[in-house]
Amino acid sequence: MKGKVMHNKKILLAALLLGVGTVLGSFGSPDIAEAAVTISPDHAGLQYFGRWDKSNAKEYQCAQGAVYIKANFTGTSIKVKMRDPNDKWRVSIDGGEFRRFKPRGQETVLAENLHPGSHKLLLVRSTEGYMGTTYFHGFELDDGAKLEKPDALKSRRLEFVGDSITAGAKNDGELKGENYNDIEDNDQAYGPKVARMLDADYSILAKSGEGVVHNWADPWPSNQVHTADRYAWTLYSEKKDGQHVIWDSRQFPIDATIIAMGTNDFSKPAQHSPTKDEFVAGYVDLIRTIRKMNPGKKIICTEPVPNWVGKRGREWVKAAVDQVTQAGMKDVYFITMNVPQPLLSESDYAHDSTHPLQEGHQKIADYLKDKIAAIMGWDS
Repeated sequence: MKGKVMHNKKILLAALLLGVGTVLGSFGSPDIAEAAVTISPDHAGLQYFGRWDKSNAKEYQCAQGAVYIKANFTGTSIKVKMRDPNDKWRVSIDGGEFRRFKPRGQETVLAENLHPGSHKLLLVRSTEGYMGTTYFHGFELDDGAKLEKPDALKSRRLEFVGDSITAGAKNDGELKGENYNDIEDNDQAYGPKVARMLDADYSILAKSGEGVVHNWADPWPSNQVHTADRYAWTLYSEKKDGQHVIWDSRQFPIDATIIAMGTNDFSKPAQHSPTKDEFVAGYVDLIRTIRKMNPGKKIICTEPVPNWVGKRGREWVKAAVDQVTQAGMKDVYFITMNVPQPLLSESDYAHDSTHPLQEGHQKIADYLKDKIAAIMGWDS
């Protein structure tokens, strides 16, 4: 009898152990996480737009405004592995509304609880280069998820070179204290807007306060970095000397460069305003610098947007264009902005007569669209 009882106890114990094993098998061990899929920056399924330093396959870097990444992926979530303590980024999934975020820690959730299947990601930097360098280490997808074949690239590409207006400064809210960069949305400035209207991708090189020969915060004579100095650099820097990564324009070949410079040169007349010869010489140097790096590509120079810059700014930019064209340079153009009347009204600015709100940027884009299309020979 005793042996039979012991036998029954062994059967019961085995059954209990089997039951426990079934529960763990159903729900998984709490100590073992699902294996995420890591996508490295050099994955062929990722598309990069604007200026990126790709010299390190494990860590791509950017330090210009409005660079962006596109990817098609499967699964229900996506995280970005990015170090960037200062900058704001925006993300859109499947063409939906953009969400602004600041990367935190080693990875940031971009989307979760998506429906199973295929999705499209658009990731855009909102803030300009001087805010710092972004270190991009790739994405993380669900276990079993993958990147899918990217969409075909657009056949048109435009580059926009300028100052705080081109950077989208103050275009996304009200200035309160030190929130200057919180209300900067470079992707919603006139450049990206007009590029999308013309079905083109874009690259932006824009720095708040920068002038052709005299920056907003410069002493005189000016000894700071100006646009012609840093145009050749892949990443933003405020130092003329140093080891700069030189941009290879074959990485992101453009069809034309649109220059919108001059506002800061005339912003502090009591301190110093350049002479015509100084300004024209600096602008000619900028045109030649851009053409040297993009041989055969069109250059379109625009009058400064704020009407207070006045006739002097308009005529001096045109004088620079006339000088290079008379010297034999081809495909350099000039577009007025405030003739016969100012393009923007005071309500289009962020209470400072200088920085357009998004509605003002849209007016600029609407104004430039057909003019750029005509110069490029594109159907607008």
